[in-house]
Amino acid sequence: MIQMKRVLLKILFVAVVITGSGSNLSNPDEPIPAYLEVKGISVSSNYTTQGTASSNVKDVWVYVGGSYLGTFELPARIPILLEGKHKISLGAGIKANGISSTSEFYNLYKFHDIEVDLIPGKIAVVDTFTVSYFPALQYTWFEDFEQDTSGGGISLDTTGISLAEIFTDSVEVFEGKRSLRMLVDTARNFLECRTINSGYTLPKGRDVYLEMDYKCSDPFIMGLIGVTINGERLIPIIRLNPKSDWNKIYVRLGPYVNFNFDAYLFKVYFRLALNAGKTESVVYLDNLKLISN
Repeated sequence: MIQMKRVLLKILFVAVVITGSGSNLSNPDEPIPAYLEVKGISVSSNYTTQGTASSNVKDVWVYVGGSYLGTFELPARIPILLEGKHKISLGAGIKANGISSTSEFYNLYKFHDIEVDLIPGKIAVVDTFTVSYFPALQYTWFEDFEQDTSGGGISLDTTGISLAEIFTDSVEVFEGKRSLRMLVDTARNFLECRTINSGYTLPKGRDVYLEMDYKCSDPFIMGLIGVTINGERLIPIIRLNPKSDWNKIYVRLGPYVNFNFDAYLFKVYFRLALNAGKTESVVYLDNLKLISN
């Protein structure tokens, strides 16, 4: 009886192997993709009219023949099931608000268009390329702390509830000669500063961002102040976590501008409070840029 079971099991095993082999033989070979390798993306700008070219492009958005293929983390090796010459458009992807899960195409940067001869099994390499801003963008405000912009000072100032002051710094600088230093300690444990003018007009229903470079020892808050006929409204937007090195961030403001439809002007503000158990907290800011399409 045991011998019979062994024979039956052997027959069953052979049948499975034959069936599997027959299945593989009846299917055509899987297609071999061509590969597009993208090294990285940098940004260029006209400093006088557009501000800094600092960037933090993390992903590449790929379109082949006008059709979306996918989004890939840089550097990327991208499989494409096509062959022959094709027009490929490469777009710059960012982590909006610095959140890794919010990858999006930064449509204030132009696409980079190339023609590639795709050969199955071969790799077409695209070295790091440069994109620029689209024309006709609205550069509402940029502050690099390099020169006086208000007849004797920078375009930010502390508010009446702030216990500490802001200063320009010539040591901890991302680029150029100066940055902004926000520092609180046990004697002056709270700092709030905002743009000094009456406010900026920001378009509703458009893409609006604050670009900036920063580093900080402790968390701080960035937000908007909406100016309405009934007064000012504080609109907290993002809490930025400690960064020991300079970091570029793109803060998405459009949804907040749209939601606060009754605000006709907006100011930018920053807030830093001393953390419990700390004797000092510091934030450095550089290259603030309020931009929209």
